[in-house]
Amino acid sequence: MMIYIIKVITYLFVGVMSLSANVQAEGVKSNTLLYISPNDYNYSVHLLHPYYDYWFEQGPLVAPIALDALKAKLGAVAMCTANETADTIIKIKPHLFYNPQLRVYHSKLVATVYSGSGNLLGRYVGEAQQQGFNSVDTVIKYHLNKVYGLAMQELIKKLQLNQFAENSEPQKNLPCGMIGAQEDSKINFY
Repeated sequence: MMIYIIKVITYLFVGVMSLSANVQAEGVKSNTLLYISPNDYNYSVHLLHPYYDYWFEQGPLVAPIALDALKAKLGAVAMCTANETADTIIKIKPHLFYNPQLRVYHSKLVATVYSGSGNLLGRYVGEAQQQGFNSVDTVIKYHLNKVYGLAMQELIKKLQLNQFAENSEPQKNLPCGMIGAQEDSKINFY
């Protein structure tokens, strides 16, 4: 009998905690979502170098940099995971190239901004270069974070986010996964 009472109390406690977590999650609804393609998380990019090979996924590196930069500019920005809706969806496509002869990292972030109904609001590009060696994993990650951060700073300067709020249509919101997957390339050559 005592075990039964403890189980009931435990179930009630867990139910109340999950309900309060859902209420808190719904209270922090963002008007802007960031979408980065699953291809950037699943497929690795190879940095060319005669003596040292380095493979990495762009999505895990770019997502926190872009999310922090957009939060600093907009305030409430969330990552698109599946079926969320928002007034504005920003899709970021990263590109990176390493020139081993000049020891320069070249990055390019292409931001495509959609309204919640799927209309294209604008396309912006941020590019940056960072001098650095391709030798040790921690040093390479430092240079990659630096070059993506510089490209994101340039991209944020170009983004005109005040016009997005005027063009939004909240009654026709599509899931961000559908909007973000538009024009998503199947093969990335670099």
